[in-house]
Amino acid sequence: MWHIMKTNALSIANYFIELARKEGVSITHLGLMKRVYIAYGFCLAILGRSVLDERFDRVEAWKYGPVIPSVYHSFKQYKDKPITEKTVVMTWDSDKGKAEYETPELEDTDVKKVVRMVWERYKGMSDNEMVTLTHRKGTPWSLCYVPNMNAAIPDSFTKLFYEKLVSNILRTNGHEEN
Repeated sequence: MWHIMKTNALSIANYFIELARKEGVSITHLGLMKRVYIAYGFCLAILGRSVLDERFDRVEAWKYGPVIPSVYHSFKQYKDKPITEKTVVMTWDSDKGKAEYETPELEDTDVKKVVRMVWERYKGMSDNEMVTLTHRKGTPWSLCYVPNMNAAIPDSFTKLFYEKLVSNILRTNGHEEN
């Protein structure tokens, strides 16, 4: 099948679901949204590029933290229950004149490495712990959140925050930077 999907929030979300399934760990809607956002932040910092598709991915500051609406709407039917299936998207095949259904898959090996690192680092955290983590003073969410606004969180805020976090992690783990 011809793939028009590139790396985006839904391919990252589906990869987290795959990792959770392989380890027999449940992942909920809220936990998935936080992990996708964190993976996006680490990709900005480590890979120096966004892994979101600007055509339909954007990060917004909602009441319970940073949200990528495409992920929210694709999995909201699960509410607080474990997610059991990857999401599927519909695309239009103009040559065939019909809808095609595709499961967004993460194929970029560098992004996969970052997502696996995020999974290992945060898989043991509860949804409430994940919310607390993304709500701390100085986080991109805390700088952008306005009640009832769903304000955009600029990539530059997230990139700077995660660059500092990576630097602190390296320093803490004895990999002092020159």
